[in-house]
Amino acid sequence: MLTRSAAYLLIAALAALSLLFVACGDGPDDSASAAGPGDSGTVEGEQFPVMDLAADVPADQRNVINVVPAGLELAVGPNNFVFGITDKQDIPQGGADALVTFYDLKDPSNPEPFYTTKPVQSAPGVGPEVTHVHGNGETHVHGGEDDGRVGYYVDVNFPHAGQYGVAVKATLKDGSTGVSSFGFQVYEKPRIPAPGQDAPKSDNLTKNDVADIREIDSGDPPNDMHDVKIKDAIAAERPLLVVFSTPAFCTSRFCGPVNEEVESLQEDYRDRVDFVHIEIWRDFDKKELNPTTREWLVREDGGLSEPFVYVVGKDGVIYDRWEGPVARNIMESSVQAVADGKVWGQ
Repeated sequence: MLTRSAAYLLIAALAALSLLFVACGDGPDDSASAAGPGDSGTVEGEQFPVMDLAADVPADQRNVINVVPAGLELAVGPNNFVFGITDKQDIPQGGADALVTFYDLKDPSNPEPFYTTKPVQSAPGVGPEVTHVHGNGETHVHGGEDDGRVGYYVDVNFPHAGQYGVAVKATLKDGSTGVSSFGFQVYEKPRIPAPGQDAPKSDNLTKNDVADIREIDSGDPPNDMHDVKIKDAIAAERPLLVVFSTPAFCTSRFCGPVNEEVESLQEDYRDRVDFVHIEIWRDFDKKELNPTTREWLVREDGGLSEPFVYVVGKDGVIYDRWEGPVARNIMESSVQAVADGKVWGQ
């Protein structure tokens, strides 16, 4: 049996290593209730007491799964927390029945579990293949991605800055059950624009600013989200969704599928919400970043991660944000909210 102290030390030790695992290099939902210390999590009507999943893990549940962060832009307050699950061969696993407990590591010798909940699965690009017709008549097949390419999202409220840990107990589709954990840092303030802050009024390039749309979109074919400047949408008090991704060069391979999920939302909400895709690189070979990427995603230490999706209300204030493999089922409630005129804090 893994003793309580050994399990706690495992989480504490992993806190220093967590940055090694972030997808693509190096998100809160104010419409959902976020738990704090001592609260119980609620997912689809189920309530969970705070559980200590990392204590006394049975021998047959060790080294069965791995959990890795898919995004670590985390700050005090509500966040969209996302992670992935792999099996012992490091093959990504979707469809796992998972339970998550967060630990406060303020005192590493006495980690304190404070929130237990079930994650919501998000599978960009997974599902039947469908043909999407672009505005210029070109077609693109959406869907058909490997069903293991899944992010697991949790709405969680971090009460203070510092070191935290998370333990995940998951039963995979093959019936095997395991427990794994990792540590991470929560910052006092967001390192990049976050919900509740004014969105940068970017003068991003549109299709009217370039001779060839492929200058600002590496997708094949390019998408239809290059008609609007962010600064103009904000000035017109139009709700806005901005997706930052580089489909041809994204190392996690999630950028293209995330773009497809955003395009599916655009089909249904384009009359009420403006949609903008920002390519990460102005020149990938020269490692020259797009200026709009710098305004939104580059941290003070020079690092950045992708993909990111932002939703901005009609007041120009960021309403929601997701990092990593986000799909329509996660994003739509916030897109619907801003389409209906809601703004941050309502």
